[in-house]
Amino acid sequence: MKRLTLWLLLPLLGALAAVAGCRRGAGTGPFPGAPVIVISIDTLRSDHLPAYGYKGVETPALDAFRRDALLFERAWSHTPLTLPSHASILSGVLPNHHGVRDNLGYRFDAAAHPYLPHLLKQAGYATGAAVSAYVLRGDTGLGHGFDRYDDGVTRRPTEAMGNSQRSGGETVRAALAWLGGLGDAAEKPFFLFLHLYEPHTPYAPPEPFATRYRAAPYDGEIAATDALLGGFFDELKSRGLYDKAVIVVLSDHGEGLGEHGEPEHGIFLYREALQVPLLLKLPGSSLGGTSVAGTARLVDVTPTLLALTGRPLPAGMDGASLLDLRDEKAPVRDVYAETWYPRLHFGWSELTSLVRDRFHYIEAPRPELYDLASDPGETRNVLEQERRTFASLRQALAPLVTPLTAPSAVDAETAGRLASLGYLAGGAAG
Repeated sequence: MKRLTLWLLLPLLGALAAVAGCRRGAGTGPFPGAPVIVISIDTLRSDHLPAYGYKGVETPALDAFRRDALLFERAWSHTPLTLPSHASILSGVLPNHHGVRDNLGYRFDAAAHPYLPHLLKQAGYATGAAVSAYVLRGDTGLGHGFDRYDDGVTRRPTEAMGNSQRSGGETVRAALAWLGGLGDAAEKPFFLFLHLYEPHTPYAPPEPFATRYRAAPYDGEIAATDALLGGFFDELKSRGLYDKAVIVVLSDHGEGLGEHGEPEHGIFLYREALQVPLLLKLPGSSLGGTSVAGTARLVDVTPTLLALTGRPLPAGMDGASLLDLRDEKAPVRDVYAETWYPRLHFGWSELTSLVRDRFHYIEAPRPELYDLASDPGETRNVLEQERRTFASLRQALAPLVTPLTAPSAVDAETAGRLASLGYLAGGAAG
């Protein structure tokens, strides 16, 4: 009798397994025509978010988003500078290959490299961007492929520093206005790039966050940004877009906050400047609340979004799909990083580095090697104790370093605006 019952149940069990398998496959795509939204929160350290274990700030919107998203525990930027990093995020190409080495005097040649907005536009997507920083203005080359690139920057010679950038609230309103202009967005695929400049310096969060985080204004900026995101996500939900969209939340680089003697960013390549948040929400919140421990890179974002929308990956990309990292047997990904900011602005040595699994090697006048597993703060140089690792990483790094092409001339007005924002020698990097 038991054998007969089992025999009768086998077809049903097989059907259930097949349905479950189909759901798993559908849950990770591809999703042709799905809305795609990339949200970049400038200068945000991953270790200052509750989603990554931090207790010093409240971020209810990002906490809720994390429950809907796949979180990458160890995501790395390739440079602590805003323009080169975003060029890499939106192209899948490392800065040593796309050639944008600084915020000043360089232009991203989007026609010469794979570029996400251009590729999605070719696939029938409407493409829009709203950015908050002058350093990401459209004429840097980032505006290529966008139907609308709203940088909201007024370039009057007499304007105050604060008017050369805009608040996140203004940028969110610009993004929502563009979405509203699409008409029935449910019928038309779109790509939106939303860039929020908070929590970049100056740390001046609005109330009630200024009072609440008086002793930690950087965290106050994060809390204020979270409030903006909460409103933005609510709008997406009210328009029926949130659930069906592929949404990425990330940062272009971190912030020193005094660690290793750097108050802001741009000079050094330590973990606090390079490790960033990276969260990926799929349609239907498939994989929501799960995590990936393997090393992820910002150049992996564009290949991931192309794969999720069913688009082929063009030649010339340095990244690969982030979803492949869900396989515990996936190969370890090396992370190349560089900063030419010290050389270009102060005449000091440039720095390059390579992260491989638990080790971080920094090529400097005095080379440094850190074991991130036992020393995440990078306080103990273990180069003498790990000579084989040092030799291996240095050998792997050497062919990645490409010569510097001198920046082009910058007109006096642009130089003045960037100097006021801290993008020239003596100030913070972008």
